[in-house]
Amino acid sequence: MEVIIGLIIIVAIIFITRLFGAWMLRIDEVIKYQKEILTELKRHNFRKTDD
Repeated sequence: MEVIIGLIIIVAIIFITRLFGAWMLRIDEVIKYQKEILTELKRHNFRKTDD
């Protein structure tokens, strides 16, 4: 019984770690897109102020 509980705990830790890693990758992707949008907005705004 103790071995089964130990295996369940190990599997749970691995599963939680994978979920956390996937969540962090999504956050990095969102930040990357936000930087791209900000760059595009700055470029567009700079063109408008020159006109």
